[in-house]
Amino acid sequence: MSDHPPCDPRYKGVESSHTHNPSPHGYPLPHKEPPINAPVVIVAIILILAVVHGIRAFLPFSDDLDLLLKLAFIPARLTVFIDPAKAPAIFEAAFVVGGEHLALARFVLAERSPPWGVLTYAFLHGSWMHLVFNSLWLLAFGAPVARRFGAWRFLALFLICSVAGALFFWIMRPVDVVPMVGASGAISGVMAAAIRFIFSENGPGVFGREKERGLYSPARPLIEVIANKQALGFIIAWFAINLITGFASGVIGMEGTIAWEAHIGGFLAGLILFVPLDPVPRSHKG
Repeated sequence: MSDHPPCDPRYKGVESSHTHNPSPHGYPLPHKEPPINAPVVIVAIILILAVVHGIRAFLPFSDDLDLLLKLAFIPARLTVFIDPAKAPAIFEAAFVVGGEHLALARFVLAERSPPWGVLTYAFLHGSWMHLVFNSLWLLAFGAPVARRFGAWRFLALFLICSVAGALFFWIMRPVDVVPMVGASGAISGVMAAAIRFIFSENGPGVFGREKERGLYSPARPLIEVIANKQALGFIIAWFAINLITGFASGVIGMEGTIAWEAHIGGFLAGLILFVPLDPVPRSHKG
């Protein structure tokens, strides 16, 4: 998934503009591909994620932990913010598990801060490896979506899917006190939006040079997308991988585990949001 400033596919004829490139000696110079070939918005998001994680790497442990607890998404924080009467249930659930869960429950119930973590969690990552993998997926699937949507529509998709991922995670685990971090929910939404057109006839595809005609061709209705064998196979594989890895990783939120609920929430949001955000006119309703 990539975001490259110099090469925005929305500009028709960007390749042909390089065909007339005479040298001082009268013959054309060889065309050189830009070192980065992704929309600016993708590059900007990845840089922000990297800078945030880089800053955290230089913070003392106590300061980093404080930042994590303030900006990560903690489902119980949202629960007690909406209904303070749920506080005993949150404490009881943490007491059963004990250990750090009990300490986290005390922290959440004592601070009572606004649950802005529904969005800010997406800009934090558990490790550099976590960040690298998310960046690669964002480059692969985000590039065609960002080129089709434009920067502001793509940014809206990314942010709303982040929130949707957190909310779905909260619905499934309302009293959980373990922090959740990572842009996976937003990226899952971007992947879902990409599915709406990358697998269509002459679609732009993923991992490779995109076909401009497919990139801007009208998207098919969702029912027709699901009927496409490639798209359906991808969706089934995506859900299977997320569910298997999520359950296999043990207790959600602990080190090395995957918050599959957030992935699914973001993915469903991306499928739904594609229609209102897509700027390309459709010949069919979808």
